[in-house]
Amino acid sequence: MPRMSSQLSTRGPDWFTDPYVHSSAGKTLLTLFGAEHSLGGIAGYEVAETTDENPARVALLQRLTTAYLRSALDRDDTAWKAAAAALEGESDPLGRLRSK
Repeated sequence: MPRMSSQLSTRGPDWFTDPYVHSSAGKTLLTLFGAEHSLGGIAGYEVAETTDENPARVALLQRLTTAYLRSALDRDDTAWKAAAAALEGESDPLGRLRSK
């Protein structure tokens, strides 16, 4: 779980999963083991900072995000199922997917 920010919550890190836990069915939660909160991405124009520079975790997040978007935009695309199955089949995974 990411480090807790006392400015956002005093409950502890479990609050990060609230959007998944309290959502309706048809959702998936990705948990990256040992990851920091910021893996880069689009935080703003020309913003490059990250708190997690593990290339394998960043690459996994990129693969899963791309696969999810491809499958969400094209119902016939199987990229998301393949990416999820690949993660589940890893002997030493960097994270896990939980769906409901």
